[in-house]
Amino acid sequence: MNSEKNMAGDTLFFAFLVLFIGSIVRIGASIYLPAMPLIAEEMHISTAKMSNTLTVYFVVFAFFTLLAGILSDAYGRKRILMSGMFFFIAGSMVCALSDSYEMLMTGRVIQAFGASMVPGTLMAMIRDACSDMKVVSLMGWLTVLGGLFLVAAPIIGGVLTHLFGWSSNFWFLAIFTLFVFVLTFMRMDETHPDHARNPVNIMRTLRISLTMLRSSSFILVLLPVIAFYAIQGAFLASVPFILMGQYGLDPVLFGLSNINIVIGLFGGRYLGMYLLKKYDSAAVYRYGAYLALFVVFLFLMIVFGIFSGLWSFLIISGIFAAAFGMLAPLGMKSSLSAFREVSGVAAALQSTTLFSASAIGSALVGILIHQFPALSVETVFALVSAALCFIAAATALKSKTF
Repeated sequence: MNSEKNMAGDTLFFAFLVLFIGSIVRIGASIYLPAMPLIAEEMHISTAKMSNTLTVYFVVFAFFTLLAGILSDAYGRKRILMSGMFFFIAGSMVCALSDSYEMLMTGRVIQAFGASMVPGTLMAMIRDACSDMKVVSLMGWLTVLGGLFLVAAPIIGGVLTHLFGWSSNFWFLAIFTLFVFVLTFMRMDETHPDHARNPVNIMRTLRISLTMLRSSSFILVLLPVIAFYAIQGAFLASVPFILMGQYGLDPVLFGLSNINIVIGLFGGRYLGMYLLKKYDSAAVYRYGAYLALFVVFLFLMIVFGIFSGLWSFLIISGIFAAAFGMLAPLGMKSSLSAFREVSGVAAALQSTTLFSASAIGSALVGILIHQFPALSVETVFALVSAALCFIAAATALKSKTF
């Protein structure tokens, strides 16, 4: 049975479809970033309030992800993925038709509810079908291509906003997700057979989840990734106002300027895989921690005004992305493999934890911008990122479970 699973997971089409499905959540989070200042202006929304459209997305996402994991363990992965995509399409259409802040937030809630069914279910599907090395490789690619879509989406969003207005971003999301929905329906096989399924049991799931959260093999190794996801949330909430508001980039240049994130994620991913061939996972995690400590220093240079300007911000963000690309695949794979027998719940709890961190990061930036209006958005972001990056480095150095 294992060899059959590994063969299924090793096909190129499986990898392609997994990466395509995984892109939905990232594109949904970031495609409208170039339009945020325009939406804020048209709907008379403050910068701090506009960041709530990201925060609510991450909060709702995190809240329902665990439920999606329970359902995928009980009813199979494919139908949960397709249900999530259906709601995501509906939420995108509501956002596209919005004429008020309240309607936009409603659409984001529906989007997030649908998106919550995707990442954890997808990671469980990878765990079902793939060998350990393939899991690390695919999760590495999900991290890297997540960054690619994080950048490609604003580029697309910038062009769409320039040509057709901000609502075209959400129409694009609806059409793109519909395409992936059809592809999944026609070509994706179920990876969780009937005999392996666990009936819905909320109390059992909560007990398992608490056990995982108390287990160093799950939570300690994941803590650096949690901190990085919090920085990601802070980045998404602040970068439009840094690059477009502070440095004056237009929507198209804003999208293009984020190519540094892709370069960093690709570099970090390849560096991590290269080092894994020479050293064990714990050593690679330690090297990633040293890189994260260097990033702390760089962010503090922004806070104190020693490094300033567009290029400094882009270069430092790219180096952070390299640390992210190096540590995230290892941490995610290791925590997920510790509870292989309930991989759906483990993957869902992992996604819940990570996207809760993104919500905290985006909310923290919004709160600090509101409370300290004298500070620039860039300073607030750098301060938050320095603190979180230090936590990531310290916990990665402490982690010994692989």
